[in-house]
Amino acid sequence: MTRTNKMLALLLALIMVFTVSFSALAEENAAEAAERQEGAVVYATATFGQKFSPFFNTTAYDREVVELTQTTLLAADRGGAILYNGGADEGEKANYNGTDYTYKGAGNLEVVQNDDGSVDYNLTMRDDIYFTDGEKATIDDIIFGIYVESDPTYDGSSTVYALPIEGMEEYRSGMTSRGNAIFADGKGDGYVKNDKYSEEQYNAFWKFYDEESGAAFAQEIVDYCIANGYNAPTDSVAVCAANWGYGDLAENATAYDFWNAILAAYDGNTETAEATETAGSTRLGLTIAALGADYEKGVQTGEGAANISGIKKTGDLTMTIHMTEYDATAVYEMNRYIAPMHYYGDKALYDYDNNQFGFVKGDLSGVKAKNTAPLGAGPYTFESYKNGVVTLKANDKYFKGAPASKVLLMQESQDSDYIPGILSGSFDMAQPSISETAIKAIKDANSNGELAGDKLHTVLVDYRGYGYLGINADLVNMGDPASDESKALRKGFMTLFAVYRDTVINSYYGDRASVIQYPISNTSWAAPKPADEGYRNAYSVDVDGNPIYDASMSEEQRYEAAKQAAIGFFKAAGLTWDDAQGKFTNVEKTWEVMIPGDGQQDHPAYGIVVAASNVLADLGITLQVNDVGSSVWNNALESNTAMMWAAAWQASVDPDMTQVYSSANAHGNGTNSNHYSVDDAALDELIKAGRSSADTEERKSIYKEAMEIIMDWGCELPTYQRKDCTEYSAERINLDTIPQDMTPYWLWYAQIETLALK
Repeated sequence: MTRTNKMLALLLALIMVFTVSFSALAEENAAEAAERQEGAVVYATATFGQKFSPFFNTTAYDREVVELTQTTLLAADRGGAILYNGGADEGEKANYNGTDYTYKGAGNLEVVQNDDGSVDYNLTMRDDIYFTDGEKATIDDIIFGIYVESDPTYDGSSTVYALPIEGMEEYRSGMTSRGNAIFADGKGDGYVKNDKYSEEQYNAFWKFYDEESGAAFAQEIVDYCIANGYNAPTDSVAVCAANWGYGDLAENATAYDFWNAILAAYDGNTETAEATETAGSTRLGLTIAALGADYEKGVQTGEGAANISGIKKTGDLTMTIHMTEYDATAVYEMNRYIAPMHYYGDKALYDYDNNQFGFVKGDLSGVKAKNTAPLGAGPYTFESYKNGVVTLKANDKYFKGAPASKVLLMQESQDSDYIPGILSGSFDMAQPSISETAIKAIKDANSNGELAGDKLHTVLVDYRGYGYLGINADLVNMGDPASDESKALRKGFMTLFAVYRDTVINSYYGDRASVIQYPISNTSWAAPKPADEGYRNAYSVDVDGNPIYDASMSEEQRYEAAKQAAIGFFKAAGLTWDDAQGKFTNVEKTWEVMIPGDGQQDHPAYGIVVAASNVLADLGITLQVNDVGSSVWNNALESNTAMMWAAAWQASVDPDMTQVYSSANAHGNGTNSNHYSVDDAALDELIKAGRSSADTEERKSIYKEAMEIIMDWGCELPTYQRKDCTEYSAERINLDTIPQDMTPYWLWYAQIETLALK
C-alpha cells in the first residue's frame, strides 16, 4: 500500500512532466539498429533493468520483453478477465464494447468448488506448445514454476505462496535465506556460533546493512526515476531527489546524503521511512542482493514439508491445485508463464514422484543466472541486449502462428524523444507520456490537425487507476465518525468538491482524462456503467435523497444548486445556520485539505478544492488548502493525520476491496491502508462476500453496494481517470494490423503476431 501510494504520488498526483533535449546518441543508436536489421519494427522504450525473467522481472519495460518471449497458460480478454476455455482449438469468444472477439490461450481451467469449502483448480495444457529451442512444454514446466515462486527464499513479485494452497505453509516453513536468518537473529552483542552462517558472513552482513544499505536504498530511488523517464540519465542525485519530494539537497549530494534526508523527514524512524519511500526494495533486501548468492541461499531453521500437498500432477499435460478455501484472486495466479524447466532449472533435478522439482530447495541461483537471457514459448525469441537495444526474432513455433514482423527491436530512449523519433524515422512506435506538449506535437505533425492522421496514429486508453479526494472519518466528524451527522458533514464537503470536477479536470487535462463517478477504475469489469440500474453521479443528491441537478441547468446554476445542497448537509450535521447573515456561525473548527502539488499548484485537484474553499468561506466554514511536497503529504497520510487529501490509486485486475476499505486496516491497524478510517461491519461483510464469490455478476452487484456504502460515509470522491497513449507511425506501420479496442489489459503487444510494416 505504502509503495503504491508513493509511486502514484509521483506518477499521478504530482503529474510532473520532465523534458530533456533530444538525445543524439539515442537517435544514432536507433538508426544503427534499424540499418542493422532491415525491415525490423523499432519500438522505443525506457531503460531496461535487464531482468527479463518470468520469475524476477521488476520494471514495466523488462516485463514487456517477458511478455514477448513467454506465453501464459490461459487467455485473458480485453477487460482482464481470465477465460477458462481459450485453450480449445477454436479459442473462446468474449464480448467487449458490443463486439465479439476470439481469444486463444495455451490451456484451459476448470474450477470445482467442493462441499467442504475447498476448491480444485484443474489445469490442462495444449499439446502443441513448444519452446523456442524446440523442446515441447509439459505440465512439469508449470509445476517447476510454482515451486520456484513458492520457495522459502523466493524474492520476486509473484504472490502465489500467499494463496490458501494446501500444504503451502508447511512447505515454506523451516527455511529462510541466510541473510534473513542473520537479520532475524539480530545484531545482539556480537556473533554467536551456529550452523546457519559463519562469523565472517555475520560481520559482512551487518557492515553493509549499517553502513551502505541506506545509500543503496536512496540510489534505487534515483535509478527508478531515471529508468522511468522522470529524470535524464545525467541528472544528479539532488535533481532526482527533488522529484521524490526532497528538494533541499546540495547540488553535489550523494545517495548517502539523500538517505539521511529521508531519515530526517521521519525523525529517524527507519521502518516508517523504508515502508513509505521505497522504490521497490527494503534495506534488508538490498543488503542480501549486494552480498550475493551465499546470502540468498536457504538455511534450515526447523522442519519443513518435502512438497506442497495441494500441487498434484495428474498427467503429462494436466494438474490440479487444491486450495483449502475459495479466493477470488486465485484465478489470476492460474494464468502462469510456461517457463521451461530444462532451461531455468535442471532436468536432472526433476523427479515429481520423489519430491524433486528442478532445483535444490532454497537455492534459486540457477534460475536467477538466466535473468538477462530469457527463453520461452512466446511469439519472439530473445537474441540479445546490446547498446541499449533488445533484439527479438520471430518464433516460427509460436502456437498462434509466427509473427508477421520477423524482427522486433526494443530501443532504449527518453520519453521526450519518442514522438520526435517516430517522426524522424528512428522509431516506429512508442508509449509517450501524454501531456499538452505531446498533444500539440502530434496534432502539429498531422496535416489534419488531429491525433490520428497521416504522420502519427494515436491510441488513447484509460489508465487502470484513478484520482480521488479522500477524507479521514476519524478527523472529520461531529463526535462519532459513523453517525449520520458526521456523514452529513463530510457529504457537505464532497458535494461542493464534486460540482467543480468537470470544469477543473477538463481545464487541466483536456481530452487526456475524464471524470468518473464511482470509487473504482472504469477499466475494471466491476465498474458500474451509466446504463446500469441505480447508476448516478457522485454526490448528486441532497440530504433528503432528491436529485440536486437537472439537465437544463447552466454551469452557474449547478454551482448554486450544489451550494444549497451543501448547506442542507451541514445543517443536518448540526452546524448552526443564521438566516439573517446567510451563513453558519460559531464554526471554530478549521478543516484542512492537503494537495501534493509541491507548492506549484500543479495538480488536477487543486482547482477543485480552491473553488470549494471559496464557497465555504462565504458560508462561514474554513477549509485551508495546503499545497505541499509529496513527502509531507505522504507522511501525513501514513500517520493518519491528513484530514482531507488528494491522491490516486492504481487498480489491480481483480476489484477486491480488502486492502483499501477493510476495517481491519483502519486506524493504523493491519496494513494501515484504510486511510479513510471507514469502519463499517456491513461493508466488511460485503468485501468478504465479494472475495468469496465465484459468480462475476454477483460480485459486480456486491461491489456496487459496497461502493455506495463508501460514498455514504462521505469519505471518497472519484475525480478523474487519465489516459495512456500508444503512438504509431502512420507512414510505416500497417494500422490494420495493430490491436483493435486496446485497453489497459490489451496492449500494443496483445496481438503482436499480426503487427506488420507497410
